[in-house]
Amino acid sequence: MKSKEFFGAVFEYLRRAVTPLLIKMMFGMTMLAVILIENTELRTGLIVLIFAADVLLSFVLLRSMGELAYKMRCMGNLKRENKPVGSGELAGAYKSYKEYAPYKGFLIGLIASIIPIVLVLVGAISGSAGARVALMLVCGWAYIPVYSIYQIIGDSRNLDAEALAQLTGPNSLWWSFILIAVFILTCTIAYIVGAQKERMRQYMIEQKMNQVEKGKKARKQTENMYGKGEKKQ
Repeated sequence: MKSKEFFGAVFEYLRRAVTPLLIKMMFGMTMLAVILIENTELRTGLIVLIFAADVLLSFVLLRSMGELAYKMRCMGNLKRENKPVGSGELAGAYKSYKEYAPYKGFLIGLIASIIPIVLVLVGAISGSAGARVALMLVCGWAYIPVYSIYQIIGDSRNLDAEALAQLTGPNSLWWSFILIAVFILTCTIAYIVGAQKERMRQYMIEQKMNQVEKGKKARKQTENMYGKGEKKQ
């Protein structure tokens, strides 16, 4: 890979990771506000709903990325075969590093998760309270659902704020890797599903075009047969 293509690919991964990162930050800040609710049932229900919405939106977003990437692959195949690529808008946006590959969804999810991964490692290993606070403020999606479970335990035991803080010590941060893994897995699956959806769409278009071509050939053959019959008469 040439240096220009390499840096282009790196920029593409970073660009694709920014949107899910910002969306998850938004959901994290919403979760942060929700954990202040004192009613256990309401707080837990809202956290579950927000978490589900977060996963669903991440899936839809990465699926659309997979669809677009597969379109780029189809365009790349046409270019390599020296065939017309169709849409001028897509043709202008085409770059080889934008083409679909199954591992790209995983990479996008991993890049979007770098900040919470670093904060979790720093907070869990060093016991830094600052890293834990930063994790909740910047990437709450990766820890607040875990913290919410500890809140339920605390409510069932009638723990005060100080006891809850001791319960949610540095070791509680390790559970965040489950949420991060769920996000990365969601990105991987959604990206592949999107590509398969676009692949099926392209296949259906190709089948329709083949049917049209067969219809044209059959019509020509029929016209030729009638033409020959008229000449004989």
